[in-house]
Amino acid sequence: MKPNFSTWKRADIERGYSLSELLIVIALIGLFVIFGGPAMADGFRAYKVRSVANNLTIDLRALRYNAVANRTPFTMTINNLTNASPNQYSYNNVKGNAITIRLDGVDIESTSAASITFNINGSTGAGNQTVSVSKYISGSRNDRYTITITPSGTISSAYTTF
Repeated sequence: MKPNFSTWKRADIERGYSLSELLIVIALIGLFVIFGGPAMADGFRAYKVRSVANNLTIDLRALRYNAVANRTPFTMTINNLTNASPNQYSYNNVKGNAITIRLDGVDIESTSAASITFNINGSTGAGNQTVSVSKYISGSRNDRYTITITPSGTISSAYTTF
């Protein structure tokens, strides 16, 4: 059956957006970019420091697990801002391969020891050891995560802003 073009109304044939509608949409997109862009950038920087802290915590826990599972000590070396190769940590994995993690844009602010060794029972044998990672977020905010390793080998992470 053929459509009857003579019964179509002019409004049905000429579909589209007017110039004023397009300008309003472009203005709204511009407002989202102006006000949302800095917030997204701050959110990304905060995500980056949280991600680094989580990865460092996971690597420490894995190292402790490997020390217990393989009945051999495992050591992680941590380089803070004062070292020749700053903002990185390294360790040997269970296969004996050397792993070095470089932190781009996030600082290892301080560490209570240059290396952390987990004994065959998972303990460190030393007092509490801490590692702090931080990043500048905005003009009035810096994020810091402090990772604490107890003598028994328990690993925890705490968040602060300054």
